Amino acid sequence: MRWDALFNDLESQLQAAVVSLQESEIRERTRSEQSRLTLVQRLLGQVGRPLGVFTRGGRSLEGVLTNVGSEWIAVAVEGRSVIVPLSSLHLLRGMGRGAGQPLSGVGARLGLGSALRVLSRDRAHVTLWTVGPSSRQAGIIDRVGTDFIDVGTAGPDREGRPAAGRGVLTVPFASIDTVDAAGTAD
Repeated sequence: MRWDALFNDLESQLQAAVVSLQESEIRERTRSEQSRLTLVQRLLGQVGRPLGVFTRGGRSLEGVLTNVGSEWIAVAVEGRSVIVPLSSLHLLRGMGRGAGQPLSGVGARLGLGSALRVLSRDRAHVTLWTVGPSSRQAGIIDRVGTDFIDVGTAGPDREGRPAAGRGVLTVPFASIDTVDAAGTAD
């Protein structure tokens, strides 16, 4: 009988060691998997959820995350869509635990310029916020280059072309904090 108790005890210890080893391996694999997640993947898992966004330029936004690109997010805030470059993100509040798959194909190529070209094509009235010192400028995006935009600061003429004599600001992408587009929230 003593031998049975000894073997049962040894078997229990072995089983506990095996379970402990498996749990340790699962934790290590989970940490390894999480270390490969990108911010874009985390954001893709939050689409459709409310999110608090704080930018490098000092803006604080509360809205619903509607779109995620390779270099930007769009947040619906009080009837307008706000494009925030990933480089301008300072803090995010309200993120769930979910994550999406990495962007691939066309989605991976939709950079900040792609999102801004849509606003330019639609001749949308925008409010451009810049970082340090934070300022805002209302207008229409006239041109989107590889790493800059031109914003017309006066309204277009009747045909939608830039009005004569209006000011045009050229803004590097690196200086953009957020771009608000009225009436375009998805």
